[in-house]
Amino acid sequence: MRTTSPHHADVFSHLPALLMRELDSEPVAAVLDELVQAGWRAGQLRHRVGAEPAQGSVEKDAAHLLQLLQGLRTQTCPDVQHELTKQERARQRQWEAEQAPPPASPEVRQARIEQIRAGLKGVPRRRPEPEPRTRPACSVCAGEGAYYVTRDVHLCRRCVDVLATGQARLTQTG
Repeated sequence: MRTTSPHHADVFSHLPALLMRELDSEPVAAVLDELVQAGWRAGQLRHRVGAEPAQGSVEKDAAHLLQLLQGLRTQTCPDVQHELTKQERARQRQWEAEQAPPPASPEVRQARIEQIRAGLKGVPRRRPEPEPRTRPACSVCAGEGAYYVTRDVHLCRRCVDVLATGQARLTQTG
C-alpha cells in the first residue's frame, strides 16, 4: 500500500479495503492534510466519513468522500468552533458583570430585609432571648442549691456531703 498521507490510515481504516485503496491518492491526501492542519482531528474526520451512505460502487464512494472532505474545508473545525464559543460566552459574562448594578452595602441590604419582613403576614416576630435560669439558694448556707429536697428546700453539694456524714440535721420547715 502506498499511503500518501500520514493520516490516511487513521481516517479511513474502518472502510472496506478496496475503498481505502481507492482513497489513497494525491487529491485525497492533500485535502486530508489540509484539514488536519486546519485543526480537524482524525477521529472527527473518521466519524463524518463513516456517517456517509454508500453510493453503489467503490469509485462513486471515493468521489463522494472526496467531495465531503472538500466541503469540510469551508467549515470551521469543531475544536476551533468550541474555543470561539467559549470565548464569546466569557466576553458576554464579562459584559454582563460590567453592566450589572453594584451590590448594595450591608446596611442597605439589612434595612431592605427588615422592611420586607415587616410587610409579610403571618411571619412570627423574633422572640426575645430568655433570661438565664438561676438555681435557688441552698436552705442551709445560702450557696447555689444543686439538689431539690422539697418545694422550699434546696441544698448545695457541700451541705449534702455534711448531711451524709451525719454532722448536721435538717429541722422540719413550714
